[in-house]
Amino acid sequence: MRYRVLGTLEVTLDGADVPVPIGRCRVLLAALLLRPNRFVSVDELAELVWNGTPPAQPKQSLHQVVRRLRVALGGADCVRTHSGGYEARVEPAELDLLRFRELVAAQDFAGAAALRHGPVLADVDSEMLHRNEIRHVEEECAEALARSQRHVPRLLPAALPRFVGRAGHLRELTALADQGGPVTATITGTAGVGKSVLAVQWAHSVADRFPDGVLHVNMRGFDRHREPMAPGDVLSRFLEALGVPADRVPAALDDQVALYRERTESRRLLVVLDNVRDAEHVRPLLTGPSFVLITSRDRLSGLARQDFALDVLSTEEARTLLVSRLGEARVDDADDLVAWCGGLPLALAIVAARAAEAPHLPLSAFAAELADERTRLDSLDTGDAETSVRTVFQWSYQQLSPQAARMFRLVGVHPGPDLTIPAATSLAGEPAEEAVRELVRANLLVEHAPGRFTCHDLLRVYAADRAEDDEPAESRAVAVERMLDHYLHTLESLNRTHYFNHLGTLPDPPVPSDGTTPETFARPDQAEAWFHAERTVILAVFLLADEQGRDRHTWQLVWFMTDLVERFGLWREWIGPFERATQVADRLGNRLMVSRFFFLRAVGHGRLNEFEEGLALFEAADQVCAEIGLVPGRVRAQAGIAWVLGRLGRPHEAVEVARKSLDLLRGEESVTPMRMQLALHQLSYALVLVGEYAEVLDLAVEWEAHSDGADPHNVGLMAGEVARAYIGLGRHAEAVPKLMGALEAFGQMGTWDDVASTEDLLGDAHHGLGDPAEARAWWEKAATRFAEHEHPEEAGVRAKLAGLN
Repeated sequence: MRYRVLGTLEVTLDGADVPVPIGRCRVLLAALLLRPNRFVSVDELAELVWNGTPPAQPKQSLHQVVRRLRVALGGADCVRTHSGGYEARVEPAELDLLRFRELVAAQDFAGAAALRHGPVLADVDSEMLHRNEIRHVEEECAEALARSQRHVPRLLPAALPRFVGRAGHLRELTALADQGGPVTATITGTAGVGKSVLAVQWAHSVADRFPDGVLHVNMRGFDRHREPMAPGDVLSRFLEALGVPADRVPAALDDQVALYRERTESRRLLVVLDNVRDAEHVRPLLTGPSFVLITSRDRLSGLARQDFALDVLSTEEARTLLVSRLGEARVDDADDLVAWCGGLPLALAIVAARAAEAPHLPLSAFAAELADERTRLDSLDTGDAETSVRTVFQWSYQQLSPQAARMFRLVGVHPGPDLTIPAATSLAGEPAEEAVRELVRANLLVEHAPGRFTCHDLLRVYAADRAEDDEPAESRAVAVERMLDHYLHTLESLNRTHYFNHLGTLPDPPVPSDGTTPETFARPDQAEAWFHAERTVILAVFLLADEQGRDRHTWQLVWFMTDLVERFGLWREWIGPFERATQVADRLGNRLMVSRFFFLRAVGHGRLNEFEEGLALFEAADQVCAEIGLVPGRVRAQAGIAWVLGRLGRPHEAVEVARKSLDLLRGEESVTPMRMQLALHQLSYALVLVGEYAEVLDLAVEWEAHSDGADPHNVGLMAGEVARAYIGLGRHAEAVPKLMGALEAFGQMGTWDDVASTEDLLGDAHHGLGDPAEARAWWEKAATRFAEHEHPEEAGVRAKLAGLN
C-alpha cells in the first residue's frame, strides 16, 4: 500500500491505483493521513469533513462516510476505529509525509523536497482542512526546499562516547534553545570542570534543531603555547564554512562582521565558541546566529541571556563516571578516590585512564597516591599539556594580574573551607576586594554564599604549590600570622563588646600584627551571624595554628571561643581543642591557664552528660588553683564539683561542697559581686536537690544584694533556682514570673539548654496551677528543643506529656 498527500491525494495497492471517491470520503482520508498514526476525535473530523458545519448527529453521519471509504479502499484500507474517533494506521514506507519528515530529521533536505509532486492535496475540497492542516505541511515543504539549496556546515568535534551527569544543564540549555529568537548563553566554571565537554555533548544532542548547521571553534583563550584566536580569523573560518569562497572573504574586521551577519541572521544556526578569554574576545561574533553558546573560565558578566555556572560532579555522578570507564565491579570501593578527585571531571578522567592501563591494581592504590597533598597534582599529570590538571590550572593562573596572582597564592596558606573579603584583606595585608573579584571572574574562586569565597580542593592544592614556589617563605609566614590574628582578634573584640567580658582580661593580652584588620560588630546579632558563618573556618584555623606550633594562637583561639561554644552547645566538636589548649598551656608553664582550661573542659564534659570526666577535671582545676594560691579559681572549681555531684545523684555531697566553697569565698578579700553570685547560685542549686527550699529563698535575698551590673546569664540561672524552690513549696503562681524573667535573660545571654530547662519548669508551674493546656504548650517546646540537640532530658519531658494524656 502507498499513500501520497504531498500533491494530489493518491492511493495504490500492489502498484495499481485505488480510486478515492470525491467529496467527503476524500476529505476524511486526507484529514486522517495528515495526522498519521494519531487518534482524531469524531467532533474534529466532522468539523473538517463538513467544512465547519457538522450534522446534528455527527457520530452516525461520520460512520456512514467511513463505511463508504472502506468499501472504496478495499485492501488498501488503513482506517482504524477507536472509541470516540478514528486513526490512519500507516508505516513510514507507506506514507510520503512520514518519509518526508524522516528525511528532514536526517538533514536530507534535498531528498525530502523531492517527495513533493505538486500543491499539497489540491484535489481535496475543504476550506477548513486547507486552512488548519494543509498550509502547515506546505510550510514544511517550502522550508525543506529552501534548506536543500543552502550550504549546511557541520563543524563540531566528536562527542564523548560515555557522557555522565549534567542532565539538568542539558535540559535547561534545550529549553533555552526552544524559546526561539537570537540567544547567547555561557557555560562558565573553573579549569577541568567539563565546560567544553558539556557544550559539545549538548550541541550534538540538538543538532537536528538547527537545520542550517553547527559551527564550533576553540578560541584558545587559555592556551599556554598559542595566542588566542583573533575574531577576524574565526570569522574567516566561519564564512568559508557557510559557503563564502576564501578569495571573497573581506580583509577588514567590520566588513567580515557585516557579511557574517548577512549570512547568518535568517538561519537557524548554532555557534559554539569554546575557551573564550573574556567578553571582548567574542563580541564581534555574537550578531546573526540564532543561538551562540560560549564556554569560558571567565564569568563574562552581562554578555549572555543566561549563564550556566558549572560546578564539580556530585559523588554519585563521579562514581557513575568511573563505572562508565572501568566497570561496576572495579568501582565497588572507590569512595576515597572520588573524594580526593573532588568531583572534578578532568581529575576523574585522568585517574580512570590510568586505572584502565593498570587493570591489576585496585583503585585503593590510586586513592592512596592521591591522599598526599604534596604529590596529588603529580599523580594527575598526564604529560599532555591539554589534559594535565596542574598545567590546565597554570593557564588560568598566568592570566592573572600580579595582585590577583598573589591573592591566589595566599589562598593556598589559608586552611579554608572559605574566606571573606575582610579575612582576605588581613591575609594579604592590603585591600583585597579587587583581587578577590578578579579571581571570581577567572573562576579560581567561587562566591558560594554572599560575601564568602571558596575554591575546588585541587585548586587549593595548586594554590599552595604556587605559594611554595612563588611566594617568599618570610612573606608566607607573615601572611599566616596576620590571618591567625584576624580571627583571634575578631573573637576577642566580640567577647569584649557583646559577652559581658565573662573571660576577663588576659595577663598578657594579644596585640594584632601590622596589616591585620579584625572585624567589629555594632550589634550582638551581627556578631553571632559572623560566628555562625565562620564556625568551621575558626576550627580549621585552630588546627593550622596547632599543626604549625604557634602556641600563642593555639590556646588563645580556644580561650576566646569559650562563651560561644557554651552559648551554642558546640562542646562535642570543641572538647578536643580545649584539651589541646590545656597541653599547650602546660608546656608553656602557664599554670593559671592550665587551671582555667581544666575548668572549661569539665564544663564541656558536663554539658555532654559525661559527669565522671567532668568531676575529675573540676577536681584537677581545684588542685592547680590550690597550688598557685588562687582562691577565686578554687571557688569556681568547687562550684563545678557541686554541680556535677548533683547530676550524679549525690545531692547531699553537692550541698556540702557548695557550702565550703561559699565559706571560702566569704573569707577572700578580693571577692567580687559576680563571684559571690556564682557561689550563691551553686549552693541554691544543691539545696533545691535536697528540698531545702526556704533556705534557697534566703540565699536569693543575699544574691540580690550583689546584683549590681549582673549579667543576664547569671540573672537567669538564679531566677531558675528560685522558681524551683517556689514549685517545691507549692507556690506555683510565684514561680511563673520568675521563669518568664529567666527566659528574657537567657534571650540576651544564655545557652539553648538554659532555655529548654526553663520551658520545662514553666510546664511544671502551669501544671501545678491546674492549667494542663498551658503546661502542654511549654513541655512541647522543651521536648522539641531537647530533641533538636539529642539530649536525654527529652525522655523525661515526653513522659510528662504522656501523663497529661
